Amino acid sequence: MRFLVFGAGAVGAWIGANLVMARQSVTFVGRPDFVATLREQGLRVVLPSGETWRLCDLEAGTALAEVLGRASAPFDAVILCMKSFDLPQAIAELRACETLIGRARLVTFQNGIGSEAALAEAFGTSRLVAATLTSPVSLDGPAAVRLERFGGGVGLAALSSSQDWLAIARAMVGAPLLRLRTYDDWQAMKWSKLLLNLMGNATSALLGLPPAAIYRDRRLFAIEMRALREALAVMAAHAPPIRVVNLPGYPVRALALAVNYLPAPLLQPILARLVARGRGDKWPSLYYDVAKRTGRSEVMALNGAVADAGQRLGVPTPINAVLTEMVMRAVQAGSALTREDLIRACLGDWSTI
Repeated sequence: MRFLVFGAGAVGAWIGANLVMARQSVTFVGRPDFVATLREQGLRVVLPSGETWRLCDLEAGTALAEVLGRASAPFDAVILCMKSFDLPQAIAELRACETLIGRARLVTFQNGIGSEAALAEAFGTSRLVAATLTSPVSLDGPAAVRLERFGGGVGLAALSSSQDWLAIARAMVGAPLLRLRTYDDWQAMKWSKLLLNLMGNATSALLGLPPAAIYRDRRLFAIEMRALREALAVMAAHAPPIRVVNLPGYPVRALALAVNYLPAPLLQPILARLVARGRGDKWPSLYYDVAKRTGRSEVMALNGAVADAGQRLGVPTPINAVLTEMVMRAVQAGSALTREDLIRACLGDWSTI
């Protein structure tokens, strides 16, 4: 199959590299430094075992229209790997090139909630395939990606009943480390991934602490659990309720049960160990939003999506609403926040917990 990876950051480079290893045809659209390095040195992938892949002679360009215009044949799938806040610009570019894209499937790897709805409004649901990645990957250079830990994988779920998209799944099955799993309910898959994305993310970004440290602090742990319980309540309030499903490498259903029913003294040490092991040395996504101070953040698709859905469904989500507001304030230049500010805003009189 012919794949076009649109947005060649850590996720796009990882997915694309695995597809190349599966002997699929892959073309990348990325930033100028990515494309220049790819052409000169190839794409480098570093695994936790120390093994390194070096993939050379790959097709790449910096503009979607340029890449589509010189393609020798139509693409079967466009894999969208940009951040959720970059998706509106990507949709505009896709629409401008719609005749060149043809009937290629659109595969959405954005974290959080909302990308599928935005793409469905622009292109309809018949071409859309929702996707999740649970493998912790990070950039190791302009055209280099590092897998922090073995064990994650890819989830795919179509938004329509058509079975044509299964050709994409079959192509990904041959990839060495994608560990593909397919789902019949795309919302269950995406909301279950959202639960993982919420863990140690906004609080870590706001305080500049690694997620494991967040989960070892009793008060910060209380914030984390309240945010997760709000998300689970929102999922349950949908009609029909959105199910929690396990994802590659992550027993999310057991996590949801533990969050809802285990007392904090039992739950905290368990989750502190799991978060430390699951993240590896990778900082959460919102940490980079705050560190760069660009005024934009993925938090709107994460905690913000929980708060928006809660308001629509009549479910109180005060913790997710506060975390969203604080992160959006923190991505502005010159903002500052202390641990006590965060605890006071989320918990009030924490001594009663």
